Amino acid sequence: MMNEPFFHIGILVRDVEAARADFTAKLGVEFEPVHSQQIATGETTRFCYSLQGPPYLELCEMTGSGSWSPEQPEGFHHIGVSDQDMAGRCALFGNEVDLIAPGDNGVPRVVLTRPEALHGVRVEYFDEKVAEMFQGYLRTRTAS
Repeated sequence: MMNEPFFHIGILVRDVEAARADFTAKLGVEFEPVHSQQIATGETTRFCYSLQGPPYLELCEMTGSGSWSPEQPEGFHHIGVSDQDMAGRCALFGNEVDLIAPGDNGVPRVVLTRPEALHGVRVEYFDEKVAEMFQGYLRTRTAS
């Protein structure tokens, strides 16, 4: 069973700034500024979240290799879900997850399932601390 909250829909794009502008102009969706962050593989991702949600829209720029590779088509990439039991979730999927952000005591903070693990759909699981940090940030962005 999916854990709450059903947090975001990840959308893979070639140019995050252009996609941000298009989604705003054509759908009226507003976004936070674009962020850059290094993930466990050493690659740097560029992304932003909608201010409306949940579920939020996460625009993820194609980069490097693997899950965010430019060889993939633009469009739906993953469902993002907060999970209180990351160790249990990782055990359930076994070697069908990729580490995105390490955590404490060997328990990851963020993992992404491989498409073959769930009928072609990737699910990004993240712990409550990640969800709380993001929700706190969005509350301050929408209040200003």
